[in-house]
Amino acid sequence: MMDPQMMMRMHGQMMGGGMMDNPMLKSFNTDGDGRVSPEEMRLGQQAKLEQFDLNGDGSLTLDEFEALHSAAIREMMVDKFQKLDNDGDGQVTSEEMAAPARKMDRMQKMRAQSGQKHSGAMVGGNNETGEENN
Repeated sequence: MMDPQMMMRMHGQMMGGGMMDNPMLKSFNTDGDGRVSPEEMRLGQQAKLEQFDLNGDGSLTLDEFEALHSAAIREMMVDKFQKLDNDGDGQVTSEEMAAPARKMDRMQKMRAQSGQKHSGAMVGGNNETGEENN
């Protein structure tokens, strides 16, 4: 059986989100309280072990673990694909692929401008001491 901490690391931090962002771990939350208890983790892991242990030996081979991992990340992958596919045509164009970088660039520029306003510096004007800014 997989170590609970390993499972949490694998499906939480490695996937770039909190533990409950992972559909597989979310399915372990059988009481619906938004948290996975140690007992829910044990039961969920045991169910996944049994589901993906194709040769029935009570442990996962690398190939069996790969199938489990692929199933765990597929839903997140599809969600990310759909977020990139702005026009919903089932294809991600180079323009759509570049959209997150453009958004990041805009946000960095906004932060830089916001920092200038809060630092007392003004572009093309005088600062708070009356001296001209460069």
